[in-house]
Amino acid sequence: MTKFKYQIFSLLLLSIFFTFCDGQNSPKQKSSTNRTETSEKIIRTHETQSGVVHCELLDKNGNLWFSINGEGAYRYDGKSFTNFTTKDGLCNNNVGSIIQDKTGNILFGTNSGICKYDGNTFTKHPVPDTLSITCMLEDKDGNLWFGTKTDGIFRYNGTTLDNFLNSNKHEYNLGNNNQFILDILQDKNGNLWFSSWNGGGVWKYDGKEFKNFVPSADFYKTNQDKRRLSNTTQNPLDNSTNSSYVPSQDYISDDMIYSMTEDNSGNIWFATRDNGICRYDGKIFTIIGKNEGFNSRGATAILQDDKNGFWITTVDKGVWYFDGKQFKNFTETDGLVNNAVMNILKDKDGNLWFGTKYLGLSRYDGKTFTTFSQYDN
Repeated sequence: MTKFKYQIFSLLLLSIFFTFCDGQNSPKQKSSTNRTETSEKIIRTHETQSGVVHCELLDKNGNLWFSINGEGAYRYDGKSFTNFTTKDGLCNNNVGSIIQDKTGNILFGTNSGICKYDGNTFTKHPVPDTLSITCMLEDKDGNLWFGTKTDGIFRYNGTTLDNFLNSNKHEYNLGNNNQFILDILQDKNGNLWFSSWNGGGVWKYDGKEFKNFVPSADFYKTNQDKRRLSNTTQNPLDNSTNSSYVPSQDYISDDMIYSMTEDNSGNIWFATRDNGICRYDGKIFTIIGKNEGFNSRGATAILQDDKNGFWITTVDKGVWYFDGKQFKNFTETDGLVNNAVMNILKDKDGNLWFGTKYLGLSRYDGKTFTTFSQYDN
């Protein structure tokens, strides 16, 4: 584990040069109280080519927050969507994560660091503008953790900034050792979990040390990760083309994890790239997939509902519902905006919102899917 400390005075120096996340010469704060850009559906305002609608947050006031790469952030108050961009004070229009801190502020993790919104004004959060933020979490002690695309994990305790997993190496990872962290979870016991999207698997942090979970050696030797180098003399793996790989309960099923969730029993569920859904009970890993009727290659998000069932989103087969024994599939034929579903969010009334590729956003009320975006069909 590599750890760097940034003293707060250096961060303050940075803020002198970078008043806003985008580094433009603007006032330190910008109010967005007099907004008129609202609509009944999510629409593009910057004509970007980005198409994934990210369902980010249900805030304490019942508002839903969404983001689209290049289009900034959107707040839905139950009637209309309000779009926030750099012209309103947002750090950067590429928003990777939105959370609400314990004091009620909305934090936006962007390609230019983090900024804070108090309901009226955007201000710069004291972390470097050079960091591209992918996910954020405020832990039980008030520390702000955030993952990045190229620099591992950071923890900000209000004074110092610590960096972890910025030079992680393991025998079979042929990718970048500086981890691309895609999700952060704190479990009921206070442990922190971090998932990688460039071959690092998952880490569990108990407050003292990191424990890494990656698949077995056979996973890599049979090229399940699909990273086999064309020049085998440079490949640390053998030349086996054996496809008879059998997953082991001692190992996680994939080393690329899109998202994680904890169920009511304390099990950790992993949405994997190519190996379905993986559940960890603290002792063994159980793969849930084809044997139960789930025929999608991987998963993108998992949410447990009030009936203890699980909603699973996929990039190719729409949405699945798992009641603990079998799966039911929901697709475009059922009213879903499209089958490339990337994330899920539950609102205060129990409705489920699904963000998809191609500017798709669907709400499911238990009976009907309703589209809330100008879908690029």
